[in-house]
Amino acid sequence: MTSISRMRLFAAAALLSLGVTACGGSAALTGASGAQSSGSGDPALAECPDNGTVGLTDTTIKLGVSQPLSGPLVAVGGGFVVGMNAYFNYVNGNGGVKGPDGKQRKIELVAKDDQYVATKTKANVSALINEDKVFALLGLFGTSGNLAARPLLAQECVPSLFATSGAPELGNPDYPWGGPAGSISYLLEARASGEYLKSVNPNAKVAILYQDDDLGRAYLQGFKKGIEGSNISIVKTESFESTDPDVGNQITSLAATGADTFYDIAIGLQALQALNHVHASGWKPQIIQAAQVGLSLLKKLEPGAGDGLIMAGTSYDADDPDNADLPGIKLFLDWLKKTPGGEKILPSTATAGWTAAMFMTWAIENAETMDRAGVMRAAHNMDFTGPNFYLPGIKLVTGPDDHYLIEGVVQQKLDRKAGKLIPLGEVQDFNGANPYEKITG
Repeated sequence: MTSISRMRLFAAAALLSLGVTACGGSAALTGASGAQSSGSGDPALAECPDNGTVGLTDTTIKLGVSQPLSGPLVAVGGGFVVGMNAYFNYVNGNGGVKGPDGKQRKIELVAKDDQYVATKTKANVSALINEDKVFALLGLFGTSGNLAARPLLAQECVPSLFATSGAPELGNPDYPWGGPAGSISYLLEARASGEYLKSVNPNAKVAILYQDDDLGRAYLQGFKKGIEGSNISIVKTESFESTDPDVGNQITSLAATGADTFYDIAIGLQALQALNHVHASGWKPQIIQAAQVGLSLLKKLEPGAGDGLIMAGTSYDADDPDNADLPGIKLFLDWLKKTPGGEKILPSTATAGWTAAMFMTWAIENAETMDRAGVMRAAHNMDFTGPNFYLPGIKLVTGPDDHYLIEGVVQQKLDRKAGKLIPLGEVQDFNGANPYEKITG
């Protein structure tokens, strides 16, 4: 079995070119080769008050994050912060991050708990900016929290980068102080799934379960775009609220259609619940699963449930010991062991934090000027290469007209017996062909 068979799922105004090359970063830390080919000058970035160096000293740079560090999503938020600390420990252990002014700075991280409540995220962001005096924020959790904080970020001219959300709205060019996000757009992922289905079953009849919020509607819109030009029909949709205790009635209704394909747009435990209900009903459709569950969670399905489901993936599984010697994962696991809390968590819960910190370090290293606007411009002109978790062929690139960082997926099939997600083909690459699109549903 090749290493690729062990994969799984693991932004900014229309920028005006300045026609200058970027300063080189410290490739020894990020493993990045190639910096931005040109700068970018957004009027909104230039029209800010003279506070672009708040949070900087000659030897330190202070960053902030808000994540759910208590409550039902504590494993997600806690793992994220541990992963972020692990990467920054690695950077600091190598002398810090070198900015365009030539100074080497250690990174200080201030983390606050929002319990996945948007009003708390907004309050945390205000405190991080006005009390803690951070230079920038990164990895803010969830769509609602990011959108709640967005007006404050614009008012104070503070970068918020690599959010823990795939909301397409994070690529809205009207808000240049946010994005790019640290996750693939929900709309793009769903479009890729629709295009894959079109290629293998152009006459499919699809029944859809979706979460009745912006996440679910983004997936629906993207899937419909992906199946355009085919004879695929959506025979029935059923929605649910994130607070619903059970989705059994919805599955019963969808199963009655006899559809040959089921698209499960659910996250976490509700996704597992839906898959278990499908199996128990005797309905045997081809399942397409929104990539809101990881392999570790899929392994908790009831026997027989979910076998053969198809799900888009972007990165290697850090929990799989077969991947432990891959360069990006080996570095991550080594530093995770050295970081307080790292021994108590699944490595996969920390990968998003490590990645957000890695991208942030790149943006600082490749900024033209050592200030907030300079780092934002670098983030809007990324070309990241080097050791990371992403699958071969997935490009990590942004640009003046390309506001999303992750724009490629590999479709994978769940093999319950092997406990693996097996790739079904090459990368579906949408790099540069994924403009901002408002969710209209």
